[in-house]
Amino acid sequence: MSNFEINIPESTSKFTEKLKGKGKYLLIILIVLFAMPFVRGLLFSWKVIEPGYTGIKINRLVNKGITREDIVTGFIFYNPIQTAIVVYPTFIQRVAWTHDKAEGKPANEELTFNTKDSVPVNIDVAVSYQLESARVPEFYTKFRADNIDSFTHGFLRDTTRNIVANFGSEYNFDDINGAKKEEFLQRVGKALNETVRQFGVNIQQFGLIGSLRPPQTLLDAVNAKTQAIQKSIQVENEVRAAQAEAKKKIAIAEGEAAANRALASSLEPRLLEWERLKIMREQVAKWNGIMPSVMSGSGQGLLMNIPAPAATPQAPAGRK
Repeated sequence: MSNFEINIPESTSKFTEKLKGKGKYLLIILIVLFAMPFVRGLLFSWKVIEPGYTGIKINRLVNKGITREDIVTGFIFYNPIQTAIVVYPTFIQRVAWTHDKAEGKPANEELTFNTKDSVPVNIDVAVSYQLESARVPEFYTKFRADNIDSFTHGFLRDTTRNIVANFGSEYNFDDINGAKKEEFLQRVGKALNETVRQFGVNIQQFGLIGSLRPPQTLLDAVNAKTQAIQKSIQVENEVRAAQAEAKKKIAIAEGEAAANRALASSLEPRLLEWERLKIMREQVAKWNGIMPSVMSGSGQGLLMNIPAPAATPQAPAGRK
């Protein structure tokens, strides 16, 4: 059997040997290309800080204070091994602490305090605040929070609860549920702002959601008292209306009596006699000269017919 041989051109053989000699360099290049993304992620990264947010650069390897020079915005590059970027929102934040699980967190977050007259009260509140961008380093140095929610539902909520309890104990329930409610809310908001302002946080608004919630027995008593007050006001209004109507009628009657007295005082005897004669003349003018045929009896109501007088016969002419 004859052997099968393949004749490879000399030029092709030389190219193959050159390729084998450079193969190790090609392999290194491929490894570098595949490793670059990982190396880049470890040694070099970037981040975009959107408008309305402020970031700070934190050096992981050096324990130093954060200064204003560490504030960053926009598009930034950093070494993720050595540097960390913490971003905080600097637009107005709003949080609501209520007993309603549909608002805020799905848990009962209402605030509770006791009034001066020992009435336990539950309230739902809303707080709006804003972080000053220039003081973000101070804020981070104080709280070391990577997320502002930890500050909101931690330090801010505890501070609000303590202030509400302190001021709430200075009022009776009727006052804080009535005329002094606005005063109470303003004092709480002012004290809360003074407490957190030193950390670069400004309270924009503090308000009550809904109404105060005392125990149900006290709430029923308050409603009954309110209804009684409204009923008394209604009765007073009705009394005033009746008095006004009575005064009106008295005034009308007094006016009519005064008019009658004035008329009576103006009628002199001669004037009355003249009026009587005037009436008689009118009756005489209307009489036809015939006596009435029916006259009433005196005392018995008897009616009788009176015949008309017979005509007197006249004598014939010429007789005497």
